[in-house]
Amino acid sequence: MKIAVTGSIGSGKSVVCEYLRQKGFDVFDCDYENSLLLQKGEKGYLMIREEFPDCFDGDELNKKKLAAIIFNDEESKKKLEDICHPLILGRLMARSDDPLFAEVPLLFETGWDAYFDHNLLVVTDTDILIPRLVERGMEYEDIMERLDSQMSIAEKIKRADKIIYNNGSLQDLYQLIDEWLCELQC
Repeated sequence: MKIAVTGSIGSGKSVVCEYLRQKGFDVFDCDYENSLLLQKGEKGYLMIREEFPDCFDGDELNKKKLAAIIFNDEESKKKLEDICHPLILGRLMARSDDPLFAEVPLLFETGWDAYFDHNLLVVTDTDILIPRLVERGMEYEDIMERLDSQMSIAEKIKRADKIIYNNGSLQDLYQLIDEWLCELQC
């Protein structure tokens, strides 16, 4: 059984996945796998170097340069996704852990919900989310840019199998996760 955990930036999906790991479950982290693919010599690195040569300082991928390009140019963003997403999905589908949880930030945007038996959407109200991200050191403009580049929460809610609202304490969140695991019979 493959189960996706998704949500907007700052919603708490990583906290959910860390709690699942603490409970002994295997969790595939798409962002981590992406970082592995971007290491020097890896397939993703080589493909990005070919497609976005101006984003390299010598042999080093300058992620800030790449981010500046993809957040301002939809065609470039699509090219990058066309490189990275199939590589990450290949690694995910090769896993045979049962159950396997996966942290997939862009689950619905990529259409990857079709590859999972269940999905969980973690939602946090904007008035809680923005201060949380500012506390992490993000600028308000960057937060809004990222949120605007993702599918709306309303649309994600329509597509989610299960929704957990992460507006309370950490203990409240853990209790909601435990209840969800009981529903899944994990």
